[in-house]
Amino acid sequence: MTRQYSRCPDQVARCASVFLPFGRCALLVLGALVLLVCVPVESVFSGGSPPSVDAGPAKVLALPATDLTLFGHTNDPEDDPLAVQWTLVSGPAAVRFSAPRALTTTATFTATGTYIFRLTANDGASTAASTVTVTVDPASSQRAFYVDPDFAGNGDGTASRPWTALESSPTGPQWTVINQALAHGPVIVYFSAREAREETSEETTAEVNVLRTDKSTHRLTLDGMSRYNTDDTHPSWRDYAGPCKLRIKILRGSLSIGCHGTEPQYPMHYVTVRGFEATGSSGRVVFGGNHTVVEHMYIHDIAAVGANLMLHGSVESDGKETFGRLTDITIRNNRIERGEGEGIYVAGNYRTKAYGGWPEYGNTHSDVLIEGNTIHDAGLNGGEGDGIDVKTGLRNVTIRGNTIERLHPMPDITGIICEGVFGDARSDCLIEGNRICGAGTGIGFGGQNGVTVRNNVISNCAHGGVSAWGEPGLLNRDVQICNNTVYGNGGAGIGIGGCTDVTVKSNLVFDNDRPRRNGGYQLATYDSTNITSDYNLFSAPGPEPGWPEGPHSIIVTDIAGLVVDAAMHDLHLAPSSPAIDKGTDLSATGIASDFDGVSRPQGLGWDIGAYERKDSAG
Repeated sequence: MTRQYSRCPDQVARCASVFLPFGRCALLVLGALVLLVCVPVESVFSGGSPPSVDAGPAKVLALPATDLTLFGHTNDPEDDPLAVQWTLVSGPAAVRFSAPRALTTTATFTATGTYIFRLTANDGASTAASTVTVTVDPASSQRAFYVDPDFAGNGDGTASRPWTALESSPTGPQWTVINQALAHGPVIVYFSAREAREETSEETTAEVNVLRTDKSTHRLTLDGMSRYNTDDTHPSWRDYAGPCKLRIKILRGSLSIGCHGTEPQYPMHYVTVRGFEATGSSGRVVFGGNHTVVEHMYIHDIAAVGANLMLHGSVESDGKETFGRLTDITIRNNRIERGEGEGIYVAGNYRTKAYGGWPEYGNTHSDVLIEGNTIHDAGLNGGEGDGIDVKTGLRNVTIRGNTIERLHPMPDITGIICEGVFGDARSDCLIEGNRICGAGTGIGFGGQNGVTVRNNVISNCAHGGVSAWGEPGLLNRDVQICNNTVYGNGGAGIGIGGCTDVTVKSNLVFDNDRPRRNGGYQLATYDSTNITSDYNLFSAPGPEPGWPEGPHSIIVTDIAGLVVDAAMHDLHLAPSSPAIDKGTDLSATGIASDFDGVSRPQGLGWDIGAYERKDSAG
């Protein structure tokens, strides 16, 4: 819709317009007469209501953790696209955002103190804002307990007499004292990261079953990376920043650390698990709770029980609620290798009862961030090795900056798969900045109502690069696929099926459908409507016939010179690439930088694909 006049009235010889706090004003010059005419913005120029924005509740972070997730929410009465941005209003030190122009972002801190952040949302005519306060406390603000499997004495959890393990009883002395302490303030449990006398990971074969019964909002942190005991006989603890993490090796059982699906009465609300090595045939990590964080884990060689890292679902197949509708979930900076089943599995509900779901329960978890994880060889030891599998019913999910490679069994698995929502609820799913290589399909989704796929690099998958699937009564709605680089996949680079209200812009899609099973077409579609597609670059023959491609897109018959070295997986734009400056400005949709974090544009215009050429200035 038009939100402001584009020019002054014809009868005015000269004019200039400015925004003042109370509206839109025009400075009119008529000979020697100067008039300042002001009109309230909303009454005339906008023609609609401003957006609303919520930066979320106040949060507390305690060192040694330095990363905190901010979940923002917006709404526009006219469903206009919103450009959002996080900024630091005040605080004792600078803060780094993982994605300042996205609703969900990680804020990384270097100093304690009180910080105020502002989230703004602009619909092209008006701006709304909301602030949130974050308090970063020193490590000493938490009641500390200690665990060292090699301690030679009887432990009471103090630094001088650490426990050797955490017992699996909610009424035992260890969890009793931890829960009592949580009633009064935050608690951190330090597990010795390394051996006392050598740079080798400390190891335990005891499961860490989190049995929180305290109902307060004080955070419980289990930390396996930040401190270690230098003397097993006369304990003395030091801070640690080396490569070792406490290793939990479980050969029989169902998890290394977390909570059991059969014990939803002990949800991990306000719990952070950080910096453990989890291994052994049954050493997966499983958790469920509100306001939970799992970060800096090394999970590998799980062979008997998958998935490797799993968030529990909301409801059982008989309709019985288990962990319920969870919110504020962060899975960040974990490394997962050579596993059984999915790399990361986010359970919720299933769409049909035939697959174990309870559709009557409806939608499930919300505000989920999956960021900065590295997943190699998921499914190598059996099971369905999807890289990241997000089940039905989840809303406001952000999947960002993950590296996913070599999935098994080929070709029937997907790098990132998201199964949408029930009913008319917004899914608001953002998949950005991920690198996927060696999957069956790179990114797949269905049943979405609001999904954005941008700035991803997808190559060498057995089937397609980006695949949207739908069917009558289960369409994908409001689909944005922008600034992706999709190369060398076995099927179409982009597949659009069962979708409506689709935007496909500024994608670099070349040398896909290598077996030419589908005529070599780089984009395939079925049963989709209301499509806007333009400013893309395809290798010949381009999209399949009938696709409504716009006039600014490019089809090249020779892919030489498109990228630096496709054969060696360097898909940055070559110096004279025809993709340079040929994209379109998508800043209003939230894109501000490329896959590497380089700001857009660098030259006369935006580049096509996930990479912006740094030296493209003309």
